[in-house]
Amino acid sequence: MKVRNLGVLTMIVAVMVVIDALAIPAALVWREVDPDSFFLVALEDGSGIQGIAFLVKILTMIIFSVWIYRAGANLLAAGFEDLEFTPGARIWWFAVPIACLFKPFQGMRELWNASHRQDYADNHSLITSWWLLWLATNFFGSFSSIGASPEGPSLEILWIGSGLDAVAAVVAIVMIRGIASAQTQLTAEALDEVFA
Repeated sequence: MKVRNLGVLTMIVAVMVVIDALAIPAALVWREVDPDSFFLVALEDGSGIQGIAFLVKILTMIIFSVWIYRAGANLLAAGFEDLEFTPGARIWWFAVPIACLFKPFQGMRELWNASHRQDYADNHSLITSWWLLWLATNFFGSFSSIGASPEGPSLEILWIGSGLDAVAAVVAIVMIRGIASAQTQLTAEALDEVFA
């Protein structure tokens, strides 16, 4: 197995993360600018837009999972044998109750640190920020839907959630670009060892 360049996949993930973060704000602006066409697509209860936003979120999660897996596989291909997390475990920990509150963070921290050739347990502020924002956006989304009226969350709640999503998107993009960039050095170091 060889170390694979993450450049194109990183760009695709970044675009999907931006689209995901902008889906709700774009719908809110569309609703204000052209309510007739908005309600034609959105349906009276807004379910059309919510359905589209949900599909974008699912697609983003799938593509991000592929990126996480490939980045983890790169570490194995580069010869890292002492990793706690397998490429698949970095993904499935997101779905395990209770453990999903800390294990994905540990997996991404290990991915960042190994890619940068640092101690795996070091806490990097970027990874910590990404994780706290990830948790905040998910908790905010869950709690805002619980307290929502039958018509859905208020416009203020949607804008606050969209602001959190935007900040989380920026941090996630910086994080994946940092890992992808560091992993290009893994390829260069592997070649240096072959020709040494």
